Amino acid sequence: MLQDLLDFAGSIGSAFAIALPTLCYISGSACLLGSLFGLYSRAKGATGAGSSFPVCIALIAAGASLLSFSEFLNMGNATLGLSARTSVGGVNSAGQVTFSADSLKSAISQGPTATLAAMLHVFRYYFMSYGAFWVYVSIMRELNSMKGRSNTSTTTNICMGLGGFFLMNADTIGPALAKKLHLLSS
Repeated sequence: MLQDLLDFAGSIGSAFAIALPTLCYISGSACLLGSLFGLYSRAKGATGAGSSFPVCIALIAAGASLLSFSEFLNMGNATLGLSARTSVGGVNSAGQVTFSADSLKSAISQGPTATLAAMLHVFRYYFMSYGAFWVYVSIMRELNSMKGRSNTSTTTNICMGLGGFFLMNADTIGPALAKKLHLLSS
């Protein structure tokens, strides 16, 4: 039963591993083209949110970040002091995780914290893909907010991006947080 759940989570993680680079390349290219069009419109005397200089600079930065998304995620993880290394693109052959009852029994014998760490570690590729997706969504929401197409706050988008980074590292953050808050005994 748990192996089927792992296979399902691995399939979702693999789907994200294919869809996310596609979204990043399309959105990144559109951001760079949009910034060129905004700068061109600005030179012709157009006014508005799409041709404002800060939006054009933000589009260039977002486009570069999206076109090199795995490096952006790795830099964000390193900046936050997290250890996960990501790779965006291609079929994630390492995303399929096998489950053995012996490994779970071993983790259970080591205590609740080890059991939680073992369970979260099994789903790590799903969490990495899903977290990277939410980082992408937060970038796109902030761009739409800057262009005036959305009324979300920058604080909300930053929190969403940080949450995506933390979700990518759920297998290390979850047990450490539970232990620090004394929710689990060692």
